[in-house]
Amino acid sequence: MHDSVDWILIGKVVAGEATEAERQQLETWLTAHPEQRPMMERLRRFWLTPAAHTAGTDLDIAGAYQRLQQRIALEHTPNEVPVRLLWSRPRMTWLAAAASVALVAGFWSWNQLKPTPELTVVEQTNNKGTRSQIRLTDGSVVWLNADSHLWYPKSFRGDLREVTLEGEAFFQVTHDPAHPFVVRLKTGSVRVLGTSFNIRAYPGDSTVETSVVTGRVAFIPAAETVSRPAGVPAQPAPDTPDTLFLKPNSKAIQSLTRQNMQVQPTVAVNQIAWTESKLVFRNTPMGEVAKTLERWYGTPVTLERESLRQCPLTATFQNQSLREVMSLIAMTNRFAYELTPTQVTIKGSGCDGR
Repeated sequence: MHDSVDWILIGKVVAGEATEAERQQLETWLTAHPEQRPMMERLRRFWLTPAAHTAGTDLDIAGAYQRLQQRIALEHTPNEVPVRLLWSRPRMTWLAAAASVALVAGFWSWNQLKPTPELTVVEQTNNKGTRSQIRLTDGSVVWLNADSHLWYPKSFRGDLREVTLEGEAFFQVTHDPAHPFVVRLKTGSVRVLGTSFNIRAYPGDSTVETSVVTGRVAFIPAAETVSRPAGVPAQPAPDTPDTLFLKPNSKAIQSLTRQNMQVQPTVAVNQIAWTESKLVFRNTPMGEVAKTLERWYGTPVTLERESLRQCPLTATFQNQSLREVMSLIAMTNRFAYELTPTQVTIKGSGCDGR
């Protein structure tokens, strides 16, 4: 990449279809053009929203394909293996991303990059250490956890009520059989008619978890969409063979490392305890505990030794400071800690003690 914008490369990176070399190439270009980073971040977020795919279907994607395909041969590198997201999509996905963002950029300015008046999408962003409650226009309520993003329309239109989640949220969905409620994720989608459920889908985590409190939930993994048009996100189709139907006190666990899914019984109230300012750990590995504490309090939490990562912790905390939580964890005589104004370090020799 030189001074001009390379939509092929950006499309691959946005769609998760780029090789390591291509991602590094884009990073080098962004380093040389730091003023373009805000644009790139807006495109990444835009690609996760329902509006991106709505825009893609409204615009002349087919025409963009023809123009962009002339450059594909120049980009072809047969010796490189692309780094793909779980459940690889058709090869045209990144091309759809390139076409979509390029066309969108032609219709919207970089400084705006917002949907047309027909579909105004609101983005709620919670930083680490913050939580919020959102009431949607259909009466549904969403509790958004720390370090999470939710994209939702200012008003629902059409046959589906669609939102997009990155992070964790608890949904209480207003019953409306005529308009199913769909939560889109990077790795699939969740479809309900009216129920309450929790989704934990943080970038970088090894699993995506969907827990049901009331009603019935259908989880559709992205693998179900292999025949869909390129660039169109996972479609809510609960009658597909691998769709998981969940009942109250059950949890779907989608492993992003083992590339499988399973359903387990769970205590649903523990999964949503965070909405009442509770932190509930039940044989939770310390590696996961550290991530949760960092997101909850907004303070970096690290483990001194890798051997501590799988050590289990069972505890419940409510409305307590980070120092109080760490002191209680230390009382187990298995862990010690060092707390500074800028970070927490959990210490110990291993799971059997200090």
